[in-house]
Formats: sequence, C-alpha cells, structure tokens
Amino acid sequence: MAQLGIVWMMKRELFLKVLKAGVVSFLLYLLLFADHLRGSSADVIGSALSEFTAILLDPETQWMAYLCLGIYFTTFLFFRWRTSSSFWRGANPDLWLASGLVIMAVIYAIHQVSSTQAFTFLAGAVLGHGMTFWADFDFHNSKWKIQNWFGVLVVSILVIFLAWASVWHTGAGYTFEYRSKPRWSGPWDNPNIFGLLMGTGVVLALGLTVASFLILSGKVGKWFCALSCLLAAILMGRGLLHSYSRGAWLGTVCGLSYLAVYGFTRFHLGQDTVGTPSILSIKKCRLPSSVVPWSVVFFSVVLLSMVILAFWHFRQMEWHLAHRAFSAVNRSDFSWRNRIAACEGDLQIMSEEPLLGAGWGQPEPIYGHYYVPPKLEESAAIQLNDYLMLGATVGIPALFCFGMYFCLSLKGKAESRKHPPSPGLRRTWKAEIREEDWLRPVCHAGAIVLLIGFWFDGGLFKLPTAATFWILLELGNVRTRETNEAPKHE
Repeated sequence: MAQLGIVWMMKRELFLKVLKAGVVSFLLYLLLFADHLRGSSADVIGSALSEFTAILLDPETQWMAYLCLGIYFTTFLFFRWRTSSSFWRGANPDLWLASGLVIMAVIYAIHQVSSTQAFTFLAGAVLGHGMTFWADFDFHNSKWKIQNWFGVLVVSILVIFLAWASVWHTGAGYTFEYRSKPRWSGPWDNPNIFGLLMGTGVVLALGLTVASFLILSGKVGKWFCALSCLLAAILMGRGLLHSYSRGAWLGTVCGLSYLAVYGFTRFHLGQDTVGTPSILSIKKCRLPSSVVPWSVVFFSVVLLSMVILAFWHFRQMEWHLAHRAFSAVNRSDFSWRNRIAACEGDLQIMSEEPLLGAGWGQPEPIYGHYYVPPKLEESAAIQLNDYLMLGATVGIPALFCFGMYFCLSLKGKAESRKHPPSPGLRRTWKAEIREEDWLRPVCHAGAIVLLIGFWFDGGLFKLPTAATFWILLELGNVRTRETNEAPKHE
C-alpha cells in the first residue's frame, strides 16, 4: 500500500507538471500571436479575442478591466512580500514599480480616457509578477531535480514559439521593404517587432544551449537539446537579419555581450578527471577586482576599433545588410533624422508637463499639431521611443520610478531576494548554475534585448514584446532556495 501511495503521488505530481506546462503554453501562445489570431474571426479563439478586444476598447468597460488588473497586481505583490520587512527599502525594485503604477493610475483616473497603452503596460506588469509568483510557489514545493523547472519551461516554450514564428509566412505578404528587399514581419504586422522577438529568441536559445550541458544528465539528452536550441537560434538569427531592424540588431549584440561578460567574470574552465579542460568541470569563481575593469576596457577598445574599421570598409558597399547597419551614421538617411525630431518633440512635451505628463493618448496628437517639423510629413516616429513617450504621457516622476525598477531588477540587489547558504551546507556546482547563476542572466539577457530595442523601435505598449519583456525580467529575479540534500558525487 505504501508503494502504491508513493507511485500515485509521483503520477499526480507528473500530471500537475504536464497540466501547468499546457496552461503556460496556451497563455504564451495567446500573448505572442493574439494579433494574428484576432484577424482570423472564423476561428473560435479569434472570435473570442475580437470580443475581448471590443470590451477593452469600450471606455465604459475598460476601467473595470483596468481596476481588476490593479487588484491582481496588488495581490501578487502582497503574497510576494508578506513575510519580508524590506519592501520599503530603496533597493527593492517592486517599490519603485508600485510607485510608478500608482502615478500612472492617478493620471488614468484624471483624464478618464480609454487607452490600450495604459492597459497593455499594466497587463505586462501583472503577467510578469504572476509568472514569478507561480514560479516561486512551484519552486519551493517541487521535489524535481531541476528545482527551478518552471523558469526553464517558460524560456523553452518561448524559444519554440519564436523559432516557429521565424519561418511563418516568410515567402509572401510583405508590406515593408528596404531598398527593394522585403523585410520579414512573420505573424506580426511590424518588422521591428518581429526583429526584437527574433533577437530575444536568439539570446534565449544560445543560453539554453549552454544550459543543456549544465543541467541535463546523459550525453544523448544533452546533445539533443543543445543541437535543437542551436538550430532554433540559427532560424531566428536568419529572421533577425531579414527584419532589417537596426534596433533589434543592436539589442541582440548587447544581450549576447551581457551573457558573455557574465560568464567570463563568474566562471572559469577547470580540469576534469583526466586533466583536460571540460565544460562540465567549470567552477564558480570571482575574478579579482583589479582584473575585471581592465579586461572590460581592453575588450571595449578592441570592439570599438573593429566597429570603426568595419564602418570604413563597408561604408560604400551595396550589400543590403551592411548598408542598413551603417545607415545610422549616414547623413542622407532620413530615418534617424525623423527619430531625432520626434525625440525633440517628446522632450518639449515633457518640459511643458513635467509632473503628470500630457495624459494617455495625448502626446501623438499634440506632437502632430504643434511640434512636428514642417519638412516631416508623418508624425508616427514619436511612437518609436517608448521611454520618451512614457515620460511625455505620465511625467518625469513616473518615468524615473520605472527606470529605477528596470535598473534594480537587472542588478538584483534587493535583500529579500538574497538567500545566503545555510551554515555547513555544501552546494554542488551544478545546483548553483541551475538555480541561480545561469538561468537568471539568460532571462535578463533576453530582457536587455527588448530594453534596448524599446528605445529605437518601440514595443513596450505592444502585447507580444511587452509580455515577453515583463516575464523575462521577473523570471530573472525568482527567489532561489538552498537544498538540504547532500551532494551526490558521480
């Protein structure tokens, strides 16, 4: 009977894991492809999304949905910090986020204007904290070997969906071109959004490639997962290049650089049992403080020299990728000049309404009527810089609060998220990498891609990129626990 009870408990836990994986997959599918599904009204899901969107766009019902999201966010925040006294400390990113959302809610109530931007921003914050709450709860009640399996699950599903989207209708239906070359947009209607998601997927896939060797046991499983992630990275890298999105390219370079610098400064190759270097014998270490800055300076100088030489070599080339990459410093390119004019308009609006901003949905018409340059025919470029748009909408104090939240989340210095090891506890290297030291930078590297891209291509108020950004940023801060099990030596 005791054995039957143990088997039943194991099957029950496995069933719950499969059920949770299915729910997460369906949720991420809706978040990433909602726009495409809503266009197919003949589909049941598309019809339901169309009805839901109509409710959100109705001013008489949107405020109720907005209020519900606020209640959800407060609930997640309460359960997350109910046992901690450090919520009110300045190093806590959630304190800054809550402050910014309060200011945002006050502005929403004052103007009483329905705005999908306000709803999307708050919905992203709720999704990120909801995923983290779920991960924290499951993380502390799981007996699986991969204790932070929920974070690995979410990242893996994102990689699968984004790899699928990278080959989605790449041969027809182009509406954007660069020098007669089609710009891929996948299931989305904007190549910049497509490029940002492809860049995020590349970083996550390469991070999972390394994680396959660190987490999994067995050569077949390691190499199968690693090669699958590498193939996904190649497919998404192809889509990234064909998006011709310079902001996505820059964000991907920054995300990969963050991941490489993190690995370089935290780990080194050790020696295995036969005395040869092995990736399985990587040991955690911290380089001396005098070494890291000089290494960073050295690599920065080398990278800057390579960029200058590449620009000098490719500046006259007609190769489309090179021409697009270096068009940012081309005086005859009007794209970046329009962006600068839009940034100036945002700054002018912020200078006139510094405390509470112009209100949701107001910066675009204000810019179009009063600040757009005479030679600039369209004012849509104001939507490409989400941070200045956010400051012009809700004011400088709220923008400062959100900036502090982003910085502290990436820095991860909140004391409540630090769990020092128990006295006398011996932790294996694999446990450290699996739980904290690799999944966290992988998630943060993916968030950095979007964080950089929001400055150039927008996306903070678009559901696919916003949901991905908030989820990755918060999953990188999932609290880890110490295991009391003795390490097993193979």
